[in-house]
Amino acid sequence: AISSHLLEGQGACRVHGGGFAGTIQAFVPQDLMNHYAEGMRAVFGEDAVADLNIRNIGSCRIDL
Repeated sequence: AISSHLLEGQGACRVHGGGFAGTIQAFVPQDLMNHYAEGMRAVFGEDAVADLNIRNIGSCRIDL
């Protein structure tokens, strides 16, 4: 509910797992990222948010 409220009708979020080991996966628009992260950290603590980025190029093949 907090995640949905902070997203202000944009992006998407989903709870994975449950109990004490549950996590939230949220797709947050860039312009809301600071607002979203600050709000989640205010409720759940400084280490509660891991900011990950999706590559613009999508998948690719890496030959070693």
